[in-house]
Amino acid sequence: QPSGGPGSALMLALVPEDVLAAPPSREDGIDEDSEDQLRRFGANLIQRAGVLLRLPQLSVATASGLFQRFYFRKSFAEFEVRALAMASLTLASKLLEHPRKVVDVIQVFYKLKMREAQEQDGSASFAGMPTPLLDPTKKEFHDAKKELLSAERNILRELGFEVHLLLDHPHRYAIEYIEHLQRPAELTQKVWNYLNDALQTSLCCAHQPRNIAGASLVLASKELGVNLPSKPPWWETFGVQIKDAELIANEMEELYQKKRPEYIEIPRRKREVFEPMTPFPSPPSGPGKSPSEEDDHVDGETSLARQDSNIDLEGLEEAMAQSVAALARAKEGSPQRERPGEDKKEKLVENKLAQEQPQNAQHERSAKDRKKRDRQSEGSQSPKRKNAKKPEAAKKNSLKVRDRERRAKRSDLSSSSASRRKR
Repeated sequence: QPSGGPGSALMLALVPEDVLAAPPSREDGIDEDSEDQLRRFGANLIQRAGVLLRLPQLSVATASGLFQRFYFRKSFAEFEVRALAMASLTLASKLLEHPRKVVDVIQVFYKLKMREAQEQDGSASFAGMPTPLLDPTKKEFHDAKKELLSAERNILRELGFEVHLLLDHPHRYAIEYIEHLQRPAELTQKVWNYLNDALQTSLCCAHQPRNIAGASLVLASKELGVNLPSKPPWWETFGVQIKDAELIANEMEELYQKKRPEYIEIPRRKREVFEPMTPFPSPPSGPGKSPSEEDDHVDGETSLARQDSNIDLEGLEEAMAQSVAALARAKEGSPQRERPGEDKKEKLVENKLAQEQPQNAQHERSAKDRKKRDRQSEGSQSPKRKNAKKPEAAKKNSLKVRDRERRAKRSDLSSSSASRRKR
C-alpha cells in the first residue's frame, strides 16, 4: 500500500519472463523484428490519434499499455493492428472518464490511414489537400465499427477485466520526483518526452513504472547536464532500483537508433472450426433423406446410420414393439385403480363450477335488468322535456293577458277623467 511519499507505489503485475521471451506471435511465424515494428507502429498510431481527439496524455499512456499487454496474450495474426489500436484508445478514454464517440474514433483513424496512402510513384495520395472522411452509410464503416467493438471485448476478456490496475503510469512518478528535487522545468519537459517515446516499447509490461520514471530522469539529467543528489542517493529516496533503471535507459537509447515504424500486413489466421458432436464415427457422404425414403430403402446398405453404428437397431425395434404391446395388454386386462385423492379433487372442482354457474347467471340477469332500466329512464326523460316547455309558454301568455288588462284599465281611467273635466 502507498504511504504517501514520492517513492511509495503499488506493485504492478508484470508479464512473465517466459512470455516476454516467446510471445504468441512466434507461433504464427512472425519474427522479433516484425513484431517490434508492429508494436511501435500501433503505439505511434495511438499517440497521433490521441492528439487529434484531444485526449489527455495519461489516456494515451493507458491505451498504449493495453495495446502492448494484449499482444502478449494474442498474436498479431489474430487481431489487426489498427483495429486493436482503435479499441485500446476507446477503452482508455472510458477508463479515465474522457470518453470519445466511436464514430469520431473511426473517422480519426481513417484519416490517419489515408494520410499514409501513397501513389505508385511513392508520393502521398492526399498531399496538399484535406483527407476524406468515411461515409457512415458504407459497408466499410460498419465493418470497422464491428471490428472495433469485437477487439474491445477481447481486450477486456484477455486481461481479465482488471484494466483499472493498469492506470499506474511512470508519468506521475516522474513529476513527483522532479517536484521533490526542485529542478528546472526544462528537465520536466525532457523527462516527459522520454516517457512518451517509451510507450512505443514493451517496457511497461516488463518493469515497474517507478523504475521507468527513474530511467527517464537519468537520461534527461545526462542530456541537460543537471546533477542529481548523491548524498543520500536519489534512487534510494524514491525507491528506484538503479540497476533496473540503467537497463531501461539503455533500451530507450536503442529506440532512437531504429527507423520509423511502418505498417506490415500480416495474413490473418483462420478461425478454428469445431467438429460437431455426432453419434457417427464419420459424417454421411450423401444428401439427407426423408423418413419415408429411408423406409422405402431399408435393405442392405442404404441406411448410413445402420451401417456405421454398431448397435443392432432391428433387434432394438422389435424389443420396443413387444414392450409396447405388453403394456397395452396389461392396461386392457387390469381394472382401473381407485384414486381417492384425485377423485376428491375432481369433485371439489365440479362443486365449485356448479356454485359459480348460478352466480354467473345472476350477474348476467342483473346486468340485463340494469340495461333495461337505463333504456326506460332514457325513454321517460324525453316526454318530460317536451312537457317542460308548456309551463313556460303558459307563463308568457299570462303576462300578455295582464299587460292587456292594465292597458284597458288605463284607457278607462283616462276617459273617466276627461268626462269629469267636461262636467
